[in-house]
Parts: sequence; C-alpha cells; structure tokens
Amino acid sequence: MLKLIKLSNIGLNRRATIFVGGMTCIGLYSAGYQRFKKAQYASLYENLELKQDYQQEYLKGHVHSVNGFWNKMIYYGKLQLRFLQLILTFTPLVVFFPFALLFKSWLYKHWLRLLIKSLELAGPLWMKLGQWASHRGDVFGYEVTSELSKLRDSATPHNYYYTKKQFEEEFKQKIEDVFDSFDTNPIASGSIGQIHLAYKNGVKYAVKVRHPRIVEKLELDLKILYVISNILSSTQQIFRRLAMPVTFQEFSVTLMNQADLSFEAKNLQIFEQKFKDSKNVIFPKIFTEYVSKSVIVETFEEGVSLSHFMKLERTREHRVAANLGLKAFYKMLIYDNFIHADLHSGNILVRIKDNDTSKFEHFKNMLEEGFYDLVEYAAELIVPLFEKFILKKPLKVSMLEKEKIFDEQQFWNFLRQTNQNQKNLDLIFIDPGMVTILNQKDRINFIKIIMFVALRQPKECGQLMLSLASYNTQLKEEKKQKFLKDIEDLFGEVCNAPLSKMDLGLIFKGMLEILRSNGLAVEGHFATLLTNMMILEGIGKELDPKINIVSKAASFLLQIRTIDSTINELMNISQ
Repeated sequence: MLKLIKLSNIGLNRRATIFVGGMTCIGLYSAGYQRFKKAQYASLYENLELKQDYQQEYLKGHVHSVNGFWNKMIYYGKLQLRFLQLILTFTPLVVFFPFALLFKSWLYKHWLRLLIKSLELAGPLWMKLGQWASHRGDVFGYEVTSELSKLRDSATPHNYYYTKKQFEEEFKQKIEDVFDSFDTNPIASGSIGQIHLAYKNGVKYAVKVRHPRIVEKLELDLKILYVISNILSSTQQIFRRLAMPVTFQEFSVTLMNQADLSFEAKNLQIFEQKFKDSKNVIFPKIFTEYVSKSVIVETFEEGVSLSHFMKLERTREHRVAANLGLKAFYKMLIYDNFIHADLHSGNILVRIKDNDTSKFEHFKNMLEEGFYDLVEYAAELIVPLFEKFILKKPLKVSMLEKEKIFDEQQFWNFLRQTNQNQKNLDLIFIDPGMVTILNQKDRINFIKIIMFVALRQPKECGQLMLSLASYNTQLKEEKKQKFLKDIEDLFGEVCNAPLSKMDLGLIFKGMLEILRSNGLAVEGHFATLLTNMMILEGIGKELDPKINIVSKAASFLLQIRTIDSTINELMNISQ
C-alpha cells in the first residue's frame, strides 16, 4: 500500500512538473508574441515586379488555428511533450558547452560534432535552423558555420501506403492510372519529404511527397523556437544582433514555404522561363496537372552530383562546368534578381552527353580554348576601363537607349561564350525550395559591393557595409573608424593580387568575420548571398583553379549595364 502511495505521488509530481512547465512555456510565448507585434519587420519581397502574384503568397504565412476546448488541451499537451523531448535532446549540449569553451583547443571541435548530431536528432526544423545558421558567418564565425554546413538533410522514409493515399487524395486518381510504373521504394528522403521514381509514356518522373504530419510538427517546434528566440534576444548580445524575434519570423516563413511543395513547383517554372534560351542550364520541368502543397511531379533529370564530379580527374569538362555555373549564378543575381538560395554541390548535377566530334570541330574547340585564355588575360584590363567608362564617364539617357539592343545581344553572347565547349555538358539545378529576391535598394547595394571589391575601394566598401549592418546607429565614432580600418586592412592583405588572382571567397569571409568581431550583423538574405558566392567560388576553383569570380562579375556588369533599370540607377549613383 505504501508503495502504491509513493508511486502515485511520483506520478502527481511528474504531472505537476509538466503542467507548470507547459504553462510557463505558454506564458513566455504570449509575452514574446506581443513583443514581436511591436517589432518592425522588413520583408525580403517588397517593391518587386513579382509583388502582386508572388510576394503575397510568400508572406501570407501558415496559421494553424485550434478550435474547441478539448482540441486546445490536446494541442497544448503535445506542445509540452515536445518541449520536454527537446530538453532531453539538447541538455547534453548545454552541459558540455562550458567545458568546450574552457578546453577549446581540443574539446570545442567535439562539441560542434555533438551540435550537428543533436540538430539531426531533434528533427527537420532544427536541421533547417542549422543550415540557415551556416550562412550567418557574420554572427557565428567561420569555425561554427563551416561545421554546420555539413548537416545532412535526411530522414527516415515513410511507408508507401501513405504516399499512395496522399497522391490519390490530392488528385482523385489512382497512381496505377496515372503512371505506367511507380517505384514503391523512395530513392531519397529529406527532412520535408521523399522522392519516388515513376514512368509515363517513356518519360521518367520524380514524385515528391511530403512526410505525414510534417506541418503540424513544424508548427509545434516553431512555437517552442519562438519562446527560445525571445529569451535569447533578451539575454544574449550575439542573438540581439540577429534582431530576434524579427529574424525568427523571416526564418519561419521561409521554412513553412519549403514545406509547401507548390512553392518549389512555382520556383521551378520561373527558373525554366528565365533560362529558356540557355540550352545547357537545366531545371526539372513541372508536370502542372499534378501540383499540390503536399505532392508535386517533375521530370527526373539524369546526372552526376557535382560533389562526385569534383572528385574525378580534372578534364576540359570541369572547366566548362565551372564557367557555366558561374554565368548561371550571375544571371540569377544580376540579370534576373531571382536567385536559388540553397546552392551547394549536392543541389547541382552534371550531365555529359555523348558527342561525336569531328577533327575539324576538335581543332575549332582548341582555338576557342585559346581564345578563352586571351579573354581571361584581357580581364586584367577591366579595372581601368571600369573606372573610366562606368564610374567617371557621364551616362546620357539617349546613349543608354542606343546601346540597349547591342547590350542585350552581348549579354546572350556572354552566356554562350564557350559555345562548342558547352554543347556536350549540362548543369542541372534542383531543389529550388528557397529563393532570394532583392528589393531595388538591396540589389544596388550588393552589386556595389562587387564593384568596390573589383575596383579595390575599401573605404567605399566599408561605409556601405556599415550602413547595412544592424545597430550601426548605436556605434560610437571610434568603433566605426575601427570597423573601416579593419576593412581597409583586409583589402590591403587580399586585394593586392591581380584581378584574375583575387580571392573573393577570402574577402567575403574576412568581411563577415570583421562584422562579427565588431558586434555587427547584416540582414539574413545579404549574409546568405555572400555565403553562396563563397561556396560557388570554392566549387569553381575546385573545378578550374584558373577561374576568377571577380573578373567575371565585372565583365558581366559591363555586358548588361544598359539593360536593367537597377544597373542604370547604380551607374548613375556611382558617378
């Protein structure tokens, strides 16, 4: 009898602890939500041409309302249980952290590995949070972000029964009636969904199906993360620099959009339209009859992952892939203002097609490669031309109009620069669930940063970075001068090399580190773009050690300077 009384007391104590913890969690969340209402949130998608039909969908959010007393009780019960589960997952990480700092030389790297394992164990939201943080070198430092970039977006696949049920509920058709054959075993399973292969009329398709209850799980974790973000932003300077909870809202909207597969379908359609004239840059084509929030069907593009291709013995195709990838990225960034925001070697495929080349064509290829080398050498002359004709020479509207048609032709010639070399190699970009769209001001500023680096202008670059950084108005004058001096020292160390040998990745890495060391941070999409350019330069140099991202950026700007109103405005501002 005494044992039963003791056991019941233990049970009551546990329930009381869970109840108190849950009520505390709800109270903190409510307080945090009120704080967020007062915060100013600057959208990534305002003042854009896509505003009417695209921006609203990106920003409308995914609000899940719970009605009824018992439904609310069940929901908050789930919230409490999930909160306790996360406490158990991350407690070893928190306990281990002081020792990792105390013995940083040999223990810190093990703590970072434990961080990766904990994020993977915690679930999809926390893996995505780690991937997002890997782009914030201005806040967490290179050592942390480089380790976070190793996060694997993988999960246990769900049962085929659910795939079949979900597909048939969404489209009111049986899988057997839609496809000639359907592979019941998935070929890949990520944190959001999994992919099955299917065939229809001889065409190979990838069928993406969202995992069961993934949206509900994400919403629970987002509520908990919201509480944590408010607490951290109130107590820790490093998180205050992230402008939490504003940054949390940016992250949550992006994450929920990734969970809505119809957004990926829309992004693919936009990319396909924008690259319709570039035969060697491929995006999967959407089967428009089969698109929903939880299921999409797209063409399966054969290819070798770029990460595997980079390990092979270097050939001419590696050089072609490097140049084609760089041009595709600059087209997204400078020309289209619609940028794949998750560019890494796992999301790029290489397809080399069989091509019977005659001796004449082989000789022609050799001549073209020689000409390409001359073009690379001529890039050394871009800096004085850039200064003379872009920054100092007044640009008249009539001259811009006359040059507009010529520049459009030059732009497409730029994309097809290695015409014969590219005809047997395709680059395939997959998984564009995240995109970056810059407003007019941010777009100008980002291109300006590239220009200032190409022109070796540390003062102008530093002042621009300072104007973009959070909390710059609170900086004392001596702190501002220190920041500008750090940027100038960075340029002195890295930018003395010729333009063709300038290491843009090292420059951007240095900029992010200087921001971090001075207690500053830039907006998330800006940091993501800087990180993407660092990643792409690393990939490009792995494929072709001679490639230079700075000279090609300057060359690209020269090619399209009169096509785009943003570029025109940039040039007028820069006079």
